[in-house]
Amino acid sequence: MNVSEQPFYFQVTVKLLLASLIIVFLVLAQNILIPLTIAVFFTFLLMPVSRKLEQWRIPKALAIFVSIIMAFALVAVFLYLFVDQIFSFVNDWPVLEKMMDAKWESLQQFISETFHVSRIEQKAWLTTKIKENASSGGILVLGIFSATTSFLASLALIPIYVFFLTLYQDKFKEFIRLVTKDDKNEHVLLIVKKVSVVSQKYVMGIFLDVIILSILNSTGFLILGLPHAILFGVLASVLNIIPYIGVLIGSILPILMALLTKDSMSYAIAAGAICVVVQFLDNNFITPYVVGSSVSINPLTATIVLIASSLIWGIPGMILCLPLTGMAKVICDHVDSLRPYGFLLGEEVNFSAQKEAQDKFLKKLLKRS
Repeated sequence: MNVSEQPFYFQVTVKLLLASLIIVFLVLAQNILIPLTIAVFFTFLLMPVSRKLEQWRIPKALAIFVSIIMAFALVAVFLYLFVDQIFSFVNDWPVLEKMMDAKWESLQQFISETFHVSRIEQKAWLTTKIKENASSGGILVLGIFSATTSFLASLALIPIYVFFLTLYQDKFKEFIRLVTKDDKNEHVLLIVKKVSVVSQKYVMGIFLDVIILSILNSTGFLILGLPHAILFGVLASVLNIIPYIGVLIGSILPILMALLTKDSMSYAIAAGAICVVVQFLDNNFITPYVVGSSVSINPLTATIVLIASSLIWGIPGMILCLPLTGMAKVICDHVDSLRPYGFLLGEEVNFSAQKEAQDKFLKKLLKRS
């Protein structure tokens, strides 16, 4: 008796056990899987570049190496400018600290006059709370530092992964042909091609989106006269990669800076308004144009995936969850037995229409190839 002939509860138990084992594997192997996943996205993104270089009579290995150097040079320039802004912020910290002390004095005075809680009582309550959270906070900081250190060390593997994934792409295609039935070869290769297209569009779209949002946010904060406007503009744009949570954190930071450095509440309101307007433009005009609907995941699925991925892979998981879910949806949409799951993940309201559209897309790709 095979698994399909077993009772329903037995099948559910097997599937839950398999899902649990997969989650345990993802957690234990995250230091290998996270850089490898990032490398897969970079591979899909850089393939057109390396192919273009090959057309110019450059040897394949050298073309791949040059494309990797170009990509990481762009990333290095962006990181250099960002770190330079951080150092500028650190240099101004003593001045900001004095402003913070003055604001804290004003807040204490307000609490004392409004709620009749003396400054001594406020200080005692704050000291108690700090002591209560000191041990857990220290453990948390130590855990974050340890995880960040190991993750940054494993990032060095990404260029190596990208090089060999690109170099052996023909070998992977042949592997797919060998493990699939003859009548399914072209169909499976078309699915892989669609997944690569989705990844290319998403990664390139996100990169352009960050640049555009950085310009818009920084310009708004500069007009407002906010200190370190470029740093907060870029930071808000980068955090926008993390769905929902990143947008919230990226908006709170410039508002807090406005409250800290400006005497009027109107500056904080204006900083919040800039974030809201830029986010509105991004959601309705910028993202649909530069990213497109390549990752058309409904909000419920995106929320569940975001929470689950944060528990499994932390911040990298929150960044990678949407493109990975989009790739999974592409696979589900093109496999008959998985199409209901693709429909559940996406924003489509008509399963028949969605199935027909996917069939037309496959036929069009088949004609082109």
